[in-house]
Amino acid sequence: MTAPEVLATRARVKRIVHTIHAVDDLDACRMRYQDVLGGLVFAEGYFEAEDRDMALLYVADHIIEPMAPRHVDDLSKPYARYLAKYGPGWHSFELRIEDCPAVAARLRADGYTLASDYGMFFYVRPESTGGVLLECCDVDMPNDPYDRRNWRPDWAEGMPSTLLRLDHIACVVTDAEAGRHLFTTYVDGEVLDDGRISAPQPARRVLLRVGDGRVALIQPDDPADGVLGAFVRPPTSGVYAVVWAVEDAGRARAFFREQGLRVTEEGCVSGGFAIEPEDFLGARHEFVVAR
Repeated sequence: MTAPEVLATRARVKRIVHTIHAVDDLDACRMRYQDVLGGLVFAEGYFEAEDRDMALLYVADHIIEPMAPRHVDDLSKPYARYLAKYGPGWHSFELRIEDCPAVAARLRADGYTLASDYGMFFYVRPESTGGVLLECCDVDMPNDPYDRRNWRPDWAEGMPSTLLRLDHIACVVTDAEAGRHLFTTYVDGEVLDDGRISAPQPARRVLLRVGDGRVALIQPDDPADGVLGAFVRPPTSGVYAVVWAVEDAGRARAFFREQGLRVTEEGCVSGGFAIEPEDFLGARHEFVVAR
C-alpha cells in the first residue's frame, strides 16, 4: 500500500477518552482521585459480562476510570483474572475512533490479536502493539460533561495542586516501532518527535499526537536492566504513567505532601516528579511544569 493509500484508509481518532486504573477497592480509589487530584465523578456503573464496577471521573481535562471486580476471588471472570495476574495499576487507555467494526476487521486481517470485542468497542492486546493494551470504542460515555454545550477543559484550574491538564500518556514498550506503526497506519496519529531520553535509563522515545492528546512510546535500550526493563517484563499493560501539567511544581509537591503522599523523581520518564505509585493504589502519576 502506498503512503497516500495508507493516509486515505486511516480511521480518525476523535479523542483520547480515558485511562483505566485497575484496583480491588473502587471506593478508596475514587476518593483518592477526589481528595488529591480534584476528581469530578460523573458516572458509575456495573458491567455484568465481566463482573466489574467502575466510576468515571474527570481529572482536569482527562477521564480516569477506576475499575474493580465485584468478586475479586471469582477467577472465572476476566477482570478478576486480570487483577490477580497484573495487580493494581494502569490497565489501558482508550481511543474514540470512527467505525470501530471496520477498524477491528482490518486489524484482525493484518494479524493483530483482539480481545473483548463487543462490536462498538474492543481491545488490541499488547503482543500486537509492541507492548500496550489499547482500547478502541465509538460509544458515548454516560452523562459525559464533554458532550455538553458549556464544557470547558480548563474547568479545574485553581486547585491547590495547580494541576492544569493532561500532558501525555507515557507507555514503556518492547517495540516502539510496532506501536508507531499501529498509531500512524490504522488511525490518524502523527509523530511529533522521535528521540532519546537518558533518565531513568537510556531509551528511545516516540511522541505522537493522537486525537486531542499525546502518547509517548518509550523503549529501553536494555530491556533486561533498570526500572524500565523491569516494567516491560510480563505481565505488563504497557501504560507506565499518566503525566499531568501543573502550573507550579513546588506548590504541587507541597500539596501532595500535605495529603500524606510521598513524591519522588526516581523512575520518572517525563523529567518531572511523581507520586509514589504505592501511595496511589499502584498507578504512577507524574507531573511536569506546563509548556
